[in-house]
Amino acid sequence: MIRREVGSDFFLIAQNDHAILAGQLAQHFGNDRFARPEPRESVLTGVRMHDAGWPLHDDEPTLNADHRPLDVFETPRPIGLKVWAASAERAAAVDPYAGLLVSLHSLALSIFATSPSTPGRHERFDVSQLSERFEVNKFQHREVERQEQLRKQLGLPSDLPLTHGLAEPHASADDDRLAFHFRMLQAMDLFSLCVCCTKPPADKTQDVFPKPGATATHLKLRRDEKHNALRVDPWPFDQPRLELSVPYRRVPARAYQGPAELHRQLAAAAAEQLVVIVTE
Repeated sequence: MIRREVGSDFFLIAQNDHAILAGQLAQHFGNDRFARPEPRESVLTGVRMHDAGWPLHDDEPTLNADHRPLDVFETPRPIGLKVWAASAERAAAVDPYAGLLVSLHSLALSIFATSPSTPGRHERFDVSQLSERFEVNKFQHREVERQEQLRKQLGLPSDLPLTHGLAEPHASADDDRLAFHFRMLQAMDLFSLCVCCTKPPADKTQDVFPKPGATATHLKLRRDEKHNALRVDPWPFDQPRLELSVPYRRVPARAYQGPAELHRQLAAAAAEQLVVIVTE
């Protein structure tokens, strides 16, 4: 769940809806400078389903320590590992290549959450506690095993050294393509977060490859509040301006006595559409 604070209200955006928005952005990825992703449908499915496990939480959302609706960046370890594993499992059931991309994304999220030096806003788990570290390690091992199985199913090289599921650049054409797709997924995820969250969680992407095997670059991001737009440089899309929308439900911006009270507010709230603009 994304908790966007707007005046005296919270706009609550389901994580799966945020992911669907990322998938809509990915449909437009590619121009003279950036290659279009191929196999197209498998990659778009991966982007669209990268948070497909989140309904396990968002259908009955919880509260944070301040009794406000839990925001994605406040996700505790038990919820995070459960929904990330479910996202990879659900995507793999639809398309094995999409499942591999989502598993890589889930694994990366667990690494971000346990690395205090990772820049930007993201979930943070306290792995100084041995029990927490043990659960994260189990999760990571399971995702590595899932990726090994999916790589075999897809006929990807199985004899390459991998770091967090990815091979070194130019180790194989298939792995360069996989890295290109994965970094594009991460970028579309961040774009969607930047237009959905109260404040953008970062001002630039991680590595993005203009095409498989190319030198990595970063896309700079700036939210233009005056025009309600996210500005991106360099521009990776096939149109000069994208106007999309994401559903949300509006609830009062306050503390709640318990999850049941929040659930009643959500059930009574009408679905609205937040219009988002991405432009050069």
